[in-house]
Amino acid sequence: MALVAKAGLGAPLEELVRFSTTYGARLRIRGAPGDVLTDATWQRSIDEPAAYPELADFFCRQIDARGVDEVLRAYLPRFVSGLSGAAFHGAIRLSYALDAASARRVGAAMGYFAANAASLAPLGAADAETDDPADVLRGLAEEGEGTTVPSMARISDEMRWVARQLSFARCVATLSVDGDAPRRMAEVAVKLYATTDDFTALHGVTGLEALARLRGFVEDHGEFDRYCFQALAAAYVSLGAPPIWSKERLGEFAMSTDLERGDVARRGAMSDDEHVAKLVFTAQRLGVVMEDPPYRAVAERAVRNDTTSPEAAGRGHDA
Repeated sequence: MALVAKAGLGAPLEELVRFSTTYGARLRIRGAPGDVLTDATWQRSIDEPAAYPELADFFCRQIDARGVDEVLRAYLPRFVSGLSGAAFHGAIRLSYALDAASARRVGAAMGYFAANAASLAPLGAADAETDDPADVLRGLAEEGEGTTVPSMARISDEMRWVARQLSFARCVATLSVDGDAPRRMAEVAVKLYATTDDFTALHGVTGLEALARLRGFVEDHGEFDRYCFQALAAAYVSLGAPPIWSKERLGEFAMSTDLERGDVARRGAMSDDEHVAKLVFTAQRLGVVMEDPPYRAVAERAVRNDTTSPEAAGRGHDA
């Protein structure tokens, strides 16, 4: 994922080789599949992280036989209820695999997505009252449950705890979704990240962008969008349901940038922090298609705070 982001930001080949060599020391060999999954058995392995080798093998074989688009349309809808699993990384990895245009990477990403597709909770019956996600988040804050979320080892575990509270399900069900819902959710996600500068909120930004790019492979857009909002809302409450900056405060933040866009992209491209590279890459893409969001500002803040940047590490830009 980081290599796709860094390449998209203009990193030279030497930087991609340097980064992959350094980062590779952190990786573990996937291993050979123990079982051969079939159309009749693969769904038993959904939300089973240990089944990643078997699921990756299954999807790679399916793609070899049927092609990427057909496999995505046939199988992705069957585990979108777990789209926020592993802090959205299944969706992000699949989106980046499509960027890389590699059938084998798409198959592996599908396997990872399915293996970590942990559903937060069943969706409540739709009871639409507003099409503004921010209205629903304010309602969740008024419920006061954000102060009682227990601290857990993983982001996904905290989100699942939140999603299983009755008042949460009722509030989330009040959002009306339509063709513009992905844009409205993306706007709220970046505002939440701008407000909090939090790691969970960062994944909301990059995760929702990835999910919006996968939306075309799912027929039931309404259900898909509701699961996306369930995940965003659960992430929000897991942070304590903080007040999101006012329009005026967000405007001040968005106007606070002074780095050139190219410099922000360059710093992201050279970062050793994969999350910085992915955030800047996402901000660059979304900033082009969204109307005046604070994407440039959150990207600039990320590279300024990045202790792994060439400036902080004393590396030359051609390292």
